[in-house]
Amino acid sequence: MLNTLDKLLPTDFPPISRSTTRTLQVNLGYRCNQQCLHCHVAAGPNRTEVMTAATIDLVIDTLGGNGFDTLDLTGGAPEMNPGFRRLVTAARQRGVHVIDRCNLTI
Repeated sequence: MLNTLDKLLPTDFPPISRSTTRTLQVNLGYRCNQQCLHCHVAAGPNRTEVMTAATIDLVIDTLGGNGFDTLDLTGGAPEMNPGFRRLVTAARQRGVHVIDRCNLTI
């Protein structure tokens, strides 16, 4: 295995450091109104796996007081989860910016 650290040490390359996590990315399920061949999670209209209401409650709890300023929603089609609007509303009420990674057809 190539040891890149030995190559970086004699340079002025800045040290890699961890910053605060500001974005919480959440997959709301694999249900989607389309079935795209390029979909990396193989989402589609016949998929039934969606995040439960109880898990959405945990996501909402996690947003409060943990320093997240962005909620990044993905899926499938996030809007097809029955708890989508409730989650988005709760996030916005907490001042959290919401990204909806949708297919623009719903």
